[in-house]
Amino acid sequence: MAKQSNGYTVLQLSLHWLIVLLVFFQLIFGEDMARYNYALRSGEDVAPLMTGYYLHIGVGLVILVLTLLRFGLRLTIGVPASVPGPALRVRAGEALHYLFYLMLIVTPITGLLAQFVDMRTFGGIHSLNKPIFVLLIVLHVAAALYHHFILKDSTLRRMMVPHTF
Repeated sequence: MAKQSNGYTVLQLSLHWLIVLLVFFQLIFGEDMARYNYALRSGEDVAPLMTGYYLHIGVGLVILVLTLLRFGLRLTIGVPASVPGPALRVRAGEALHYLFYLMLIVTPITGLLAQFVDMRTFGGIHSLNKPIFVLLIVLHVAAALYHHFILKDSTLRRMMVPHTF
């Protein structure tokens, strides 16, 4: 169970938004990896695709490291308590956050395993993560907007303004 805090620190918020940007980069430009792997299997020249290949792997590794750091901060510094509400809504929000952490850790690992161990097995698993990420992002954004515009609580604001201790 994570510790409780009064708000997110500048570091926690910075990591959150940096990871968001890096995930969007991967979702938008990740298809370069599929083209690279297809060209490699087909015997085509992969040289024009090498930049995208290295970027995708590098950004994936950065996401993994930053996520582990962010999760470590969650466990040590803590996070604000969930906004009070019906138990099902609170539990759903907590589950969504942990699903994000799981995906942010599993996805880079399966990508590395696909490239360096077994493309067939791990590549298939890795490629399934894109629609899962899109679904989680849509749910996360919808929930944030629901909290802001319907419930009119502080959920969205605390992701924008760091807490000072």
